[in-house]
Amino acid sequence: MGNRLEYLLADRSFVLWLRDECSVEEQKQWDRWLRESPEHQMFVREAKEIVMAVDDEYDIPDPRKELERMDRVIDEHESRQQWEKVIFTFGRDNQPYRVISRWSAAAAIMIAVILGGLIGYYTNKTDGLTEPEIVEIPKIEEYHTDYGEKLTFKLSDGSRITLNGNSSLTFSSTVEKGLNTEVRLEGEAYFNIAHLEDEDQRTFTVQTGDGSIQVLGTRFVVNTFRDETKAVLEEGKIAINTGSTTDYELTPGQLARFKSHDNKITVKEVDTQLYTSWTENKLIFEHAPMTAVSERIEDIFGVEVVLGKYLKHETLSGSIKSTSLQVLKEALEEVLKTDISQHENQLLIGMK
Repeated sequence: MGNRLEYLLADRSFVLWLRDECSVEEQKQWDRWLRESPEHQMFVREAKEIVMAVDDEYDIPDPRKELERMDRVIDEHESRQQWEKVIFTFGRDNQPYRVISRWSAAAAIMIAVILGGLIGYYTNKTDGLTEPEIVEIPKIEEYHTDYGEKLTFKLSDGSRITLNGNSSLTFSSTVEKGLNTEVRLEGEAYFNIAHLEDEDQRTFTVQTGDGSIQVLGTRFVVNTFRDETKAVLEEGKIAINTGSTTDYELTPGQLARFKSHDNKITVKEVDTQLYTSWTENKLIFEHAPMTAVSERIEDIFGVEVVLGKYLKHETLSGSIKSTSLQVLKEALEEVLKTDISQHENQLLIGMK
């Protein structure tokens, strides 16, 4: 629960919503999110306690007092060496912070508030005061893909990540050798993580809504569509933790499925190509029910697939190009020997 709370507190929109300072659209979005799960209500209660604890102490700043407060926060943080490093960010979207522990979340907010007050003070009252030193603070990188889009990028440690359509990935820009790296995934991504040794060695962790996946150096794919997380290991070794079970280590050729609030991880042997082929602009199926094929198309391209009655009990085997929805549609027509039409956001397969 801690990691998810930290990511929420790192979301400027979420914090503004807690303070009743967000836009109407953001209000609707977070209200819907709140109603989705009792767990979300728990997150909100804890987050409000942290945010209110900081807000209650903030008033028109006396610069000297605020500097003293900031020193105290920093000193307290340094005395807690068991906590990992706090990463602050003031990115292009003015996102105030990203944190690695719950205590650090409070410290991050406190320092952000103090710095905000001091910046305002120095902006409006500079007479007789020395201008504060400007320090470069690492930012949070966020990548998003639309339906049908793919994005490949390389991290500074040599790792490569390919993001599938309708997906997002968040991580700190300070990805360095020897420093543990944590990313947050929603959707689907293929990871080719560089294996580093000796003093450069670090743990690379992928966080999803259902748990975490830890690696040292490996190739694997993670999918969070359909209210669960699926991890398929192509090479190397990964460890899965759902928070309620001990770590489970996968070996190459295995698929693990797990959900939040579920005290089990289901593992089976698979052909990894079936799960990684999308990185090569194709989808490979092996005796896949057409209902599963339909779900795959819906997840990647954002259309509703409607199957003819006779197709619902059929299976599909083969490779289909997936460069675009139009290319995939034409390939499916050839393989299935049936008409496929598109009406607005619906893909009608074998309906004539």
